Amino acid sequence: MATDRNELKAWYSNLGAKLDLKAVAAPGGAGLVSCDDDIWSVVPRGSGAAGCGQSDYDALAGTSMAAPQVAGVAALLFAQGRSLDNVYSVLMSTARTPAGVLRGVYTPAYGWGIVDAGAAVAAPRA
Repeated sequence: MATDRNELKAWYSNLGAKLDLKAVAAPGGAGLVSCDDDIWSVVPRGSGAAGCGQSDYDALAGTSMAAPQVAGVAALLFAQGRSLDNVYSVLMSTARTPAGVLRGVYTPAYGWGIVDAGAAVAAPRA
């Protein structure tokens, strides 16, 4: 699932409707608001959005912008020698609700929460 810069569920993002999905959220941009409300990404040279004033970058939004952030945190956890089950467990238990109020709590709008790389890599290894 994707969030906007205010950590609200992005309008285009789905809901993690079932507990067994192991769904987490990550920043994915607002979409249709402004360039700086989206995720800046490298694009082929010269193909950036003219409306954003860039030629080699573009402001993109979508779950395709959120997924690599979750994958990156998972890669950091695997680099620590963690098992697949532990990576899932850590991603879900250290993810936080907006404004960091709760961690590892399931909600339909955010799944297990917004991934938190710092908390995840600092979590004890099982």
